[in-house]
Amino acid sequence: HPCKLCVQAVILAVVAQLRRQLQEPARRSSLRVLDMTGLPDSAPGRAPDGMSVWSGTVALAKACVEVSKHQREFQRRGSKRHKGRSGAATA
Repeated sequence: HPCKLCVQAVILAVVAQLRRQLQEPARRSSLRVLDMTGLPDSAPGRAPDGMSVWSGTVALAKACVEVSKHQREFQRRGSKRHKGRSGAATA
């Protein structure tokens, strides 16, 4: 069964990488696919520290949604920094 701490570590690493990409957009690394299909599902009631694959997927999705909220904030801040004196974007 996938250990809850292991799944949490994967989620934290994904979130950290996504945030790093937001802060350093010039970096050319990106996560395109995260294959968690090889993780066996834990049997209900057997392991208190286990996490079902579905629960891990939900937790990862929620974390990605939170990061996407931060992405919008970074984009707004970035567009404000690139405004010229006339208020027009100076990309």
